[in-house]
Amino acid sequence: MGTAAAPRALGLWTSTALVVGNMIGSGIFLLPAALAVYGGISILGWLFTTAGAMMLALVFAHLGRTTPQAGGLYAYTRNSFGDLPGFLVAWGYWISIWCGNAAIATGFAGYVGVFVPSVSRNPLLGGVTAAAAIWLLSWVNARGVRQAGILQLITTVLKLLPLVAIGTLGLFFLKLRNFTPFNLSGMPAFPAITATAALTLWAFLGLESATIPADEVIDPQRTIPRATMLGTVSAAVVYILGTIAVMGIIPPASLARLTAPYADAASAMWGGCCI
Repeated sequence: MGTAAAPRALGLWTSTALVVGNMIGSGIFLLPAALAVYGGISILGWLFTTAGAMMLALVFAHLGRTTPQAGGLYAYTRNSFGDLPGFLVAWGYWISIWCGNAAIATGFAGYVGVFVPSVSRNPLLGGVTAAAAIWLLSWVNARGVRQAGILQLITTVLKLLPLVAIGTLGLFFLKLRNFTPFNLSGMPAFPAITATAALTLWAFLGLESATIPADEVIDPQRTIPRATMLGTVSAAVVYILGTIAVMGIIPPASLARLTAPYADAASAMWGGCCI
């Protein structure tokens, strides 16, 4: 008798959390400060990038429906173009994840410093904190897809709560003078929009996440496309609302110097109370 296959572990909500959780990382937590030098025109950059990201999401949704194989980008490229192109795509994707992990871990340490000031003041302690976060999550991932999916769902909810709170309640604290002049960059409008789009595009890395563990997804032909589109739209809404709120609360000259803009926005809103 053959051994029964293990039940698939990832449903629609867990797969959506995988997309949203992998997209929403240090990008949104740090980008309001990076975009402050451009001013309010960076919101148009977000919209421009969102349109492109939705087109990419549609491509991955279609591929997930027609080729529900584990590996995502690697599997699609290997099936269409052969082993070498598949290897190059997988290698390049792996390298991009290394770089992304370093940025996310650094951003995490910066926000921990809001609550534990010594982490921000001591570079060694900050580095240890970032490395510890990477090793902890690596250990969870090594335990299996089910455990990683549960943690992804929990951490996604925990990340969304403060972002949604700032992005919605923060709209009541906006100061319109923080958006004037609308374009602070000194460049013409279109080059300024494309410059901000180059920064915001990085925040959409991860929209392909539901396609990678396809062999662990329940009903992948339906779940992967739905999770990909739902996750991308949800993240885009959070990104845009959060950026508008933070920029409207904190003057651009001050915002550009901050390492934890959401925490500082919360402090400005609630008089020293940080989410």
